[in-house]
Amino acid sequence: MKLIFLTLTLQSMAIFYTGSYTQAGAPAENPTGNGIGCFQLNLETGEIKNLYYTKQRSPSYLTISEDKKYLYALEEMFENLNPKVYAYKIEKDGALTLLNSQKINGDYACHLDIIEDKLVLANYVSGNLLSFPILNDGSLAPCSQEMKHKGTGPNAERQEAAHAHMVYPFGEDKMYGVDLTLDTAKAYQLNPISKKWEAKPNLDITIEKGSGSRHMVMDNAEDFAYILGELTGEISVADLQGSKPEIVQKLSFIPENHTGAIGGAAIRIHPNGKFLYASNRGSETITIFRIDSETKQLNLVGHQSTNGKTPRDFNIDNTGKWLIAANQDSNTLVVFQINPKNGTLREQSKLEVQTPVNICWL
Repeated sequence: MKLIFLTLTLQSMAIFYTGSYTQAGAPAENPTGNGIGCFQLNLETGEIKNLYYTKQRSPSYLTISEDKKYLYALEEMFENLNPKVYAYKIEKDGALTLLNSQKINGDYACHLDIIEDKLVLANYVSGNLLSFPILNDGSLAPCSQEMKHKGTGPNAERQEAAHAHMVYPFGEDKMYGVDLTLDTAKAYQLNPISKKWEAKPNLDITIEKGSGSRHMVMDNAEDFAYILGELTGEISVADLQGSKPEIVQKLSFIPENHTGAIGGAAIRIHPNGKFLYASNRGSETITIFRIDSETKQLNLVGHQSTNGKTPRDFNIDNTGKWLIAANQDSNTLVVFQINPKNGTLREQSKLEVQTPVNICWL
């Protein structure tokens, strides 16, 4: 009887990790984060609680290996502060054990992801991508390749130099490096013999100049991509089924009555593939779209306040029932229940967490 109860209890819980800004120089009003947070979500009630913190300097973005054994975290800061990227082993209780770290040759690392046996990291200020081989024990070898972006854009203040902002895997051996200045998701493929990344310009996705391409998502079939423009607050929908990517739709995710700052942040697709969500810092909202099942284009459902300030990231649990918003400058994680019929959000719970930046599900 006790074993059955324990199994049911574990099945009703989910683990997630948060990145945070911890020190002066971070792009936050009051960066007082505690490092990497490990939290538990009750899948029945929507309540969350902290389990552990792992001390690290400004571990803004995190990623977890497909087998759920390892977590990787960057340090977002200038290169003269000797930033590193860290590899951790995930223990059975969710706690993290440090495996090793490697130096980051670049300024303000802001995103990372895993493609095959490579961890690739994007440096925003220096505009370069770095590739680190992942060893058999989950630890990292030193950087084996750098891909440097170059160029400027029409926004003189924000697009004065290349700014790599995201690494997005697709296929089995390819990735996009999304660059805010170039307004392009630049495609790369891993050469199976040399194990080096090669540019694939025929697969590049370019959106309207000045949009500030920041993050992207793709549908499950990888036939369509949705690119979030940080500077204009618009989503560009790209059809990838032809000889080259084609932009087939562009629409705003900013509430009509909002007249303040635009700072597009995160974009996610619901696990069921029916809804897309995008956050904006300034209006402090998450916008909900329905994805047309045939055309894959977007139809506006509505806007939801994140009930906090600066929603830099949010993420949806694997069951598709809960969305958690990280309100960076109001120091809160807010849990929303997702309406399965129309994708709308309703606040369920809230927890005070210092300067949360990224949400990463185990």
